[in-house]
Amino acid sequence: MDTLDPGRPHRSSREVWHDWLRDPVDRFGVVLSFVVATIAVSALVEVGDSWSSGLLVTVTSGAALVAATRAVGIRSRWRRFTAVVVVLVVAINVGMALLERVGVEGIARVNSVGVLWLVLVLAVPVLVIRRIFAHQVVAIRTIVGAVTAYLQIAVAYAVLFHFIDTWTATPFFGTEEPSTAYMYVSLTTIATLGLGDLAPVGDLPRLILASEAVLGQVFLVTVVAVVVSRFAEAHPRP
Repeated sequence: MDTLDPGRPHRSSREVWHDWLRDPVDRFGVVLSFVVATIAVSALVEVGDSWSSGLLVTVTSGAALVAATRAVGIRSRWRRFTAVVVVLVVAINVGMALLERVGVEGIARVNSVGVLWLVLVLAVPVLVIRRIFAHQVVAIRTIVGAVTAYLQIAVAYAVLFHFIDTWTATPFFGTEEPSTAYMYVSLTTIATLGLGDLAPVGDLPRLILASEAVLGQVFLVTVVAVVVSRFAEAHPRP
């Protein structure tokens, strides 16, 4: 898989991008960059009910999905279908943002266009995990893929928290909190930090938050265990 060229330890981002366009399969670095961008924007930009504020998150998470379909090497017709759906969702978001800008009233934001977007966000870790399980030899790309899937699970749960908050009468945390809180709570939960400064209210939100902590641990003891074991097989001690 990956080889290191001692004569060129550093490569420009332009070279990495061109290599990915030419041969994207198993190159998860581009996917990871979009996932990290989504996390950064979600954690720093208050979205609330604004389509305009949520546009950047929609674009970065949509780009992560499109990049993931290329990196896992699925059939071209499914890649095209996914790209069309993502472009459609982004176009709807742009249209709503423009209407919002010109002062049209009554345009409510429904968690990045609702259930469809939640499904698309959830698809990224599923596709990546399925692909890295097919790696018989563990290399840098396998590790980057595992990190990508792990962080994208946190993104998916943050979207789910926001979705539940939108569709339930009681606020997710009991009181109204900025949208940046969803990503913060998701990251601290999947990392099992247990800070407790923000906690969900209600049986369903508590169950979902607990499921993220469990899923994070399951990921570590299954996906990471497989990666480590295959790495050990490929690099036996003398």
